[in-house]
Order: sequence, then structure tokens, then C-alpha cells
Amino acid sequence: MVTVDDRPRLTEEEKKQNHIQSEHKRRTQIRNGLEAVSKIVPGCENLQRSEGVLLHKLVEFMAVHMEERQKMIEELESLGEEVDPQMKVCLRNLDDYQKNRSKPEEGAMSASRSPTKEPGEQPGEEREGDDSHVGY
Repeated sequence: MVTVDDRPRLTEEEKKQNHIQSEHKRRTQIRNGLEAVSKIVPGCENLQRSEGVLLHKLVEFMAVHMEERQKMIEELESLGEEVDPQMKVCLRNLDDYQKNRSKPEEGAMSASRSPTKEPGEQPGEEREGDDSHVGY
């Protein structure tokens, strides 16, 4: 019987390669997801790969459709129709979203602004650990 202690340990290079492969897979999944969103949300087809702008447009798109769904449900209920509770599930947080969307969040970056540069940092210069330049 082989125990955990009997298995050979990974070398530092193997650990590094595993990490690189995992990170590549993660980024590929993100890139594929963003690409799918850009095909679904109107007005996002030709956007540069700005995750923040794309996500902002997605949230707005969803909010519009949730509001439309809420109006349809209210209309059905006003006509005396019974509406399946499952149809209301996604509307639970719509009111909170509508209340908070007009309030700017502290520390939130506007979708039209770029990240703040450090003093002395040149435009286009990458900071250590900053992978915002990576095209997803």
C-alpha cells in the first residue's frame, strides 16, 4: 500500500508549472465568459476588453430586464392571475439595487476612469502584480 509519505514530492519547478497552468486556465475561463457576455449584452459587441465597463453594462442590462419582469408580474397579479413564486426569485434584490445605483460607492472606480497612477509612474507603465494589461 502506498501512503501519502511514499509519493514523491513536487519540485519547485513542477509547483511553478502547475501554478502557471492553473492561472492560464483561470484566465481562459474569464476571457471566455467575458466574450460570451459581450455577445449577449447589446452595445458590448465591439468594446475593448474592459472588464469593468462590460460588467457595468451587464448589470444595467439585467436591471432593465428585471424591471420589465417585475412590471409583467405586477400586471398579471393585478389581473388576478397567480404567478409562480419562482418567477419572483431574481427580483428579490432589485429594490436594493435601484436604491443604491444612484449612490456612488466609496472607493468605487467609475467605469470611464482608469486606475490611478502612482506619483512618478508613466502612462502605460505596469506596476508589479498589476495584470490589468492582460487581454481577457
